[in-house]
Amino acid sequence: MRRGYDELCPRSRGILNQEHGGAVYAFARMRGIAPEAVLDFSASINPLGWPPALREAYRAALARIVHYPEPYAESLTAELARYHGIDPAAILVGNGSTQWIYLLPRVCAARRVLLLAPLFSEYERAFRLSGARVERLCLHPPRFTVSSARLQQALRSGYSTLVLSNPNSPTGSLLPQARGEEIVRLCQRTGTQLIVDETFVDWCESESLKQHACRSRHVVVLRSFTKFFALPGLRVGYVIAHPQVIQRFRRQLEPWAVNSVAQEVARACLRDRRFIQRSRAFMVRERAWLFQQLTRLAGVEPFPSQANFVLARVTANALDAVRLAHLLAEQHLLIRPCDNFPGLDRQFFRAAVRTRRENRRLVAALRKALETRSPVHTAA
Repeated sequence: MRRGYDELCPRSRGILNQEHGGAVYAFARMRGIAPEAVLDFSASINPLGWPPALREAYRAALARIVHYPEPYAESLTAELARYHGIDPAAILVGNGSTQWIYLLPRVCAARRVLLLAPLFSEYERAFRLSGARVERLCLHPPRFTVSSARLQQALRSGYSTLVLSNPNSPTGSLLPQARGEEIVRLCQRTGTQLIVDETFVDWCESESLKQHACRSRHVVVLRSFTKFFALPGLRVGYVIAHPQVIQRFRRQLEPWAVNSVAQEVARACLRDRRFIQRSRAFMVRERAWLFQQLTRLAGVEPFPSQANFVLARVTANALDAVRLAHLLAEQHLLIRPCDNFPGLDRQFFRAAVRTRRENRRLVAALRKALETRSPVHTAA
């Protein structure tokens, strides 16, 4: 009797196929190894780590934890305003961007919501929990874009809210600012609230719609310190919107949502301009290298990306991305199967861009797995 890897390792299947990437600790516990032994390509975090200035800021902040933090992160808000060149009244800081996702339905009074999918799953969950009617407009490979005519036709049917991410996760496709401005005007004409998730836009800051969010009551932009500054464990995110919209968010936000250490560390990140420039230059170079290597692998089709990850489709016979993830996990290497993103299936996976040495290891592991072209089997 021969059984597939999925059947033999149900616990591994659950971890590798979970709704979000980055399950390093759960995977390490299951395998009985140290988390440091896991090479995680499933979570798209800056491979350069956090800024060097962070360490000193962290130590200094520890002396302040005997006091309450600033209720609404006023000092960090002022730092963000200087960093982005916008009015501090157009910014509100919270406990990661996910907190804002779950406040959106209340603040925006969402009734009928259109999601440009694939999209971070928490949006659909948050709006459905609020009782809103949620529908999807799926983007398709290879470009993962939507035409103006198609989007205009959809919005004219009466959506209160449109949600998109830019660059898109997990596809990495970028909506140029000119195209984004066109969508802003369309939403203004149809009375639709536009929510733009810019979690990954730090890699291409010039394409942000933050200036439009400050001026228009129809645009809300969500930002995060998680990906670019490598701070997923500290949970710092913020929303940019018209000051009147910010006041509506503020009425829904509890005080002291962000702890003192997180506030000080985030401020230090924004001041480290050398790290910011180095990170962007590194990503342009290393992403291009990884994309080129993936195009040379028989059985994988990568898609162009402007974020710090690459989406790819498995085209090899008798293999899909879920089985591929299991094969790579045998080498303690994690990728992100994308079959639970609406619009994608079991053939798609996402891999973060890491350092050259780590990326070489990923390419070698993929080559070996693709040469196998079949799931792992064992004799019973």
